[in-house]
Amino acid sequence: MRAEQLRVLLSVDDAVQAFKDKLAATGQLDNTLVIYIGDNGFGWADHGWTAKSVPYSPAHEVPFYLSWPAGGLGAGTVDDRIVANIDIAPTILDAAGITPNTPQDGRSLLSSYSRDHLLVEWWKQGTAPDHRTWSSYVAKDKQYVEYYKLHTDANGTVSGTGEVTFREYYDLAADPHQLVNKLYQATPAQERNLGIPALAAQLAADRVG
Repeated sequence: MRAEQLRVLLSVDDAVQAFKDKLAATGQLDNTLVIYIGDNGFGWADHGWTAKSVPYSPAHEVPFYLSWPAGGLGAGTVDDRIVANIDIAPTILDAAGITPNTPQDGRSLLSSYSRDHLLVEWWKQGTAPDHRTWSSYVAKDKQYVEYYKLHTDANGTVSGTGEVTFREYYDLAADPHQLVNKLYQATPAQERNLGIPALAAQLAADRVG
């Protein structure tokens, strides 16, 4: 599987290079906003999973590059803001000088806006026992995860009680590889010290927002 992934990526590299060469040949490279992003990562036995349907960093932290020399994005700088694919459309509209007349979930990456966390979700399809529906509050320094008794069918119809069946909390500053779930056997007092009640409330609000 790994060899096949690398083989596919080689063709992606070739296509991106051909695209860049064409823009350069037509004199449009500097004034073209190029966005390069992966759709998801993959866990190679991280936490015992070989999958993309898990809430751990290798599965949802993906490359996200912007190039637009004429717009000031040509110096190879690093931006450590929390961003997501929902920011692509607002960024393109902003670059084109267009003010959208419909609500946008994301924010333009050409602005100075910086969010403090992001909602990341996965919905289990069908009733097979191998995966679970979950949602997660992801910040730079912490991650809180809830798993639910929920699943969808092939049409997206939701079934289940919604009961929370398991929770995880990781201190990403001290434990970037997410090896210690601080909610394992945690007391109510320890949960309060971690700020779990507020994180759970914010996650619930994000899920319906």
